[in-house]
Amino acid sequence: MRANPETIPSVQTERTAPSAPWWSWRTGGLILAGWTLVGIMGLSYAWTSSQLSGRAPVTLRTVGNSLESVWLWALMTPLIFACCERFPVVRPRWARHLGCHLVLCVALWAVEMGLAWLLQPWIGHPNRPFLLTMAEGALLSIYSYGGMAAIGHALRFYRLYMERRVRTSELETQLVRAQFLALQMQLRPHFLFNALNAITGLIRTGDSKGAVQMTVGLADLLRAVLRGDDSQEVPLHQELDFVARYLRIEQLRFQERLHTEIHVDPSASDALVPHLLLQPLVENAVRHGARAEAQNRVDIHITRESDMLWLRVRDTGLGPNPPGSIAPEPGVPREGGIGLTNTRARLRHLYGDGHRLELLHAEGGGAVAEVAIPYRRAARAVQ
Repeated sequence: MRANPETIPSVQTERTAPSAPWWSWRTGGLILAGWTLVGIMGLSYAWTSSQLSGRAPVTLRTVGNSLESVWLWALMTPLIFACCERFPVVRPRWARHLGCHLVLCVALWAVEMGLAWLLQPWIGHPNRPFLLTMAEGALLSIYSYGGMAAIGHALRFYRLYMERRVRTSELETQLVRAQFLALQMQLRPHFLFNALNAITGLIRTGDSKGAVQMTVGLADLLRAVLRGDDSQEVPLHQELDFVARYLRIEQLRFQERLHTEIHVDPSASDALVPHLLLQPLVENAVRHGARAEAQNRVDIHITRESDMLWLRVRDTGLGPNPPGSIAPEPGVPREGGIGLTNTRARLRHLYGDGHRLELLHAEGGGAVAEVAIPYRRAARAVQ
């Protein structure tokens, strides 16, 4: 499942918005402009026909009659659109709703004819029988109402389509967020169990002082985990502080045999990173790269390259594939254990295809875990 990186990290989605009403002053202006254009086109046709056929030319009375008709329909169009929203001609009540539209069409025709009768001395045709005017008005009312009703139904169907898309997007966002939090909750007990196993190892070796110090460090680390909120991305300095607490615990296990170095490029110091991203990578480096009988080193390098943030965790162990194991093809990403598998899944939920996570052989021996994610700047806290 693909996720939009602009919406998933935030607690509130930006895609949810209440459906705005279709009416606005801009919509009213467009309706008036559209009907005015229809009137101008009708007058142009009448003028062209009079010039070609030699009939009576277009007069101001004709212009007034045409504009009165189209402007009246412009005023009635919002009522037609409202009727399409309230009584759409769709199953299962299409017949009843069609009857409502017929009644409204007749009512609007009656209004138009009444206004035409009142304005007959000024804009009507003096030699035309009013019954003929009513018949022509009825035919034009059917065409006008039918056209506006079709547009009203099209607008309604488009609104329902957009609302359905928004609801579907909200459900997908909620599903991705639930899956992401489930992966994050799996990662916390995984780290806890590994730490408790390390404490158990110190107790078995008789290093009670080291076991006590590690227990205190673990309690401090767990407080940092529980103190955090449900934010899926945190500032880089917060993630590095958490990793430093973890490394202090591992330092108690390996003593002077473990050396660590953290290098952060200044241009990347204000970046946002997924919460608990570095800890599984560092834990994997310590667990598989550190050996009890040798000097071990774990280096963390964080740089920014263009619009991507690169995080590299390198160890000096035996590499991703120790002797005796089957090595995959060069350049093929390794899945790793639970921590790396969950991290890979979390990155996929957060960034879709816009990320990279590989566990590769490091130059000179050992392994390097490389992570590339889109660079986003953390908001500065308000003083």
